Amino acid sequence: MAALILGAVSPSSFAQHGGPGLVTPPVRLDDTWLVDQTGRKRLLSDFLRQGVTALQTIYTGCGTVCPLQGGLFSAVQERIPGIRARHPVQLLSVGIDPLSDSPSALRAWLARFQAGPAWNAATPALTDVDRIRVALSGTRTPLGDIADHSTQVYCFDANAMLRWRSADLPRVNDVCDVLGALART
Repeated sequence: MAALILGAVSPSSFAQHGGPGLVTPPVRLDDTWLVDQTGRKRLLSDFLRQGVTALQTIYTGCGTVCPLQGGLFSAVQERIPGIRARHPVQLLSVGIDPLSDSPSALRAWLARFQAGPAWNAATPALTDVDRIRVALSGTRTPLGDIADHSTQVYCFDANAMLRWRSADLPRVNDVCDVLGALART
């Protein structure tokens, strides 16, 4: 169902940032504190160093593209067990509305999409949201408000380096292929 919904949405309707494809050279994001769905405060690098990571930005109150992104990660999650890997593969939804993306809202978000143990959600402090969004985007262009946020997926290797940016609302197969390639290296 999620695949049908994703195919029906025009990707150009949403804010795409940095060009899709390989990130050359790879980028290490500045570390920042995030609060996860359990209420635990953790560094972004702690999440990323747990394995190969697909990261998306969402906000739990979004009623337009974020549910599509949740459906995308749900479909990717189903395929993770089939990915041959040297490194664990995980998903991270980063809430970009810290005023609403509380631990309980993040838990509800994950539950809505039947997230398993390899899928976490976390949100930074309000003062760090734009810094993270700009770092992920690969551009210095002003990003606008959160309603215009990117629907790209960002893939990190096991060394916490950003290696790939998808097009907006990527195909499940594309995300899985990149995660598989990164997980085997």
